Amino acid sequence: MRKVNLLPLIFAVAAVNVLAAEIPLVGVWKLNPPKSHFSHGNLPLSLVLTITADGTDGIQYSSKNHLVDGSSGGASFHAKFDGKDYPVTGAPSYNMVSISRVNGSTFNVKMKKDGQVIVDTTYAVAPDGKSLTRKGTASHGEVNQFAEWFDRQ
Repeated sequence: MRKVNLLPLIFAVAAVNVLAAEIPLVGVWKLNPPKSHFSHGNLPLSLVLTITADGTDGIQYSSKNHLVDGSSGGASFHAKFDGKDYPVTGAPSYNMVSISRVNGSTFNVKMKKDGQVIVDTTYAVAPDGKSLTRKGTASHGEVNQFAEWFDRQ
């Protein structure tokens, strides 16, 4: 009978858990509409953010939404926390994103269209890790202040 060495697998699982612990954004987050608001316009009917670690200094981000008008969409990107621009796919309103880490649980995310910032947001994970707020200003067309609340799934 052949022996299987599980030690490499155990180390790999532990490494993934360490990366997730260092980046509190990592997880699946679902919009909580009753706790969220836009200064004008409609909130999405549903919005889910899926964020995974990309090393210790970046993330892979994917969003899926369903809007009041019946349309659906989302965006995807890989970005480091270095404030540099990274390409975005799937989002017609912006094509680049930059992320900076403000502190251990707060991140500034700028969404850009052809170099111009159109959405400036702050993502903050609650101390208990169960919720995420995304607050900011969108300025594509008209200015919209927003505060979105997400629950960890």
